[in-house]
Amino acid sequence: MLLLYIKSSIFNSSTFKLLSRRGISVVSVNQFFRVFSRSQLWVFLPLYLFLQRNVPYITIGILFFLMAILSLPITLFGGRFIDRNGAKKAIIICNALLSTILILLFLSVFYNENLYYIYFILICSEPFMNIIGSADNVIVSQYSSSSQRTAAFSVVRIFQNAGFSIGPAIGGFIASTSYSYVFLIAAAFSFVELIIYLLYLEETRISENEQNGKTQGKFYDAFRNRNFFMLSALIALFFIIMGQWGTTLTLFWKGYDSMTNVQVGFLYSVNGIVVTVGQIPTNRLVGKMNDILRINLGYLLYLGSFSVLPFFTGFPFLVVDTVFITLGENVITPSINAIISRASPPETRGQYFTSFQVLTGLVGPSAPVFGTLFLTIFSSDMGMIWYPFTIIGTILFISFVPIWKKIKLYDN
Repeated sequence: MLLLYIKSSIFNSSTFKLLSRRGISVVSVNQFFRVFSRSQLWVFLPLYLFLQRNVPYITIGILFFLMAILSLPITLFGGRFIDRNGAKKAIIICNALLSTILILLFLSVFYNENLYYIYFILICSEPFMNIIGSADNVIVSQYSSSSQRTAAFSVVRIFQNAGFSIGPAIGGFIASTSYSYVFLIAAAFSFVELIIYLLYLEETRISENEQNGKTQGKFYDAFRNRNFFMLSALIALFFIIMGQWGTTLTLFWKGYDSMTNVQVGFLYSVNGIVVTVGQIPTNRLVGKMNDILRINLGYLLYLGSFSVLPFFTGFPFLVVDTVFITLGENVITPSINAIISRASPPETRGQYFTSFQVLTGLVGPSAPVFGTLFLTIFSSDMGMIWYPFTIIGTILFISFVPIWKKIKLYDN
């Protein structure tokens, strides 16, 4: 039934025309494989560290914070490399390095190596994941017009979440046998991605300035663009709340609702299924809203879904709550990519996308730190962690309302 729905809602709609473009189809297929495999790593890494290696909540949060922060200089340089040399070359180099790193990660988990060695490998993997993601965004932007961009990023998200709909569920069964095989799957599919990029991806356009050897300015020039910086800062601060989806929520489900690994995997699969079957209908429902309104609506759905978690328990409620979180994700995520693309000069999109990742990387990683800190403080009643997030999230939303009106976008 799911496959029939995908066929009727995507391939029989105007979206099919976007999939006929080589760059969008290659990115979409690879995003499916990437999310199928790495979602298992993302979901079960905190549980592996907490349950099998006895790592405290707050240490897990700090680890994810360090992974993001320490990757920022390389990520920022990667954006410049994309604009100078093309997205394909950046992806091939980074994917080859990342595949090797993930193999080392699997071996270190399998042989129960020293935790600090595992931490080091995880930190090394993060910048290459970021650069590949930014390069994918550049490709999708170049293969779509401004008016098509939200739809194009929605198509990619559908393929991502088709992978997410089955990845964590399968990972739940695998993790129940051995966590190490979750890391092996991530490594194996990284090599699959590399082969697809090599064989089927055409090189993206390089600006005439770069072809002629002329500089486009410093790699941090995007931060001097006041409009872009203000837009990125607003979105980044929203990630303090939205970033609780992941590490914090996984540990909360385990500690507060006593979910098994299989149930945790199923809940994340619900997220993937709702995106897969609901992204196109969501686009139609909010299609007349501009991207700024969509971002704010999606944020409120996230905030509301987290705020009710202390008041209800049980697996059926968590399924419903996950659906509402995912509706927020459907509304907001394509618009974030589209609005960053529209706020970026066409010839330097690589720099702007990675600069956006750097800015969100300065703020977003604080989300699991706050989450795991509150889990530690309120360990006797974990439901309490959502009260401070509700207060913080409401203050952010109200204070940002007048600032959004000042944002200007390119029609590129």
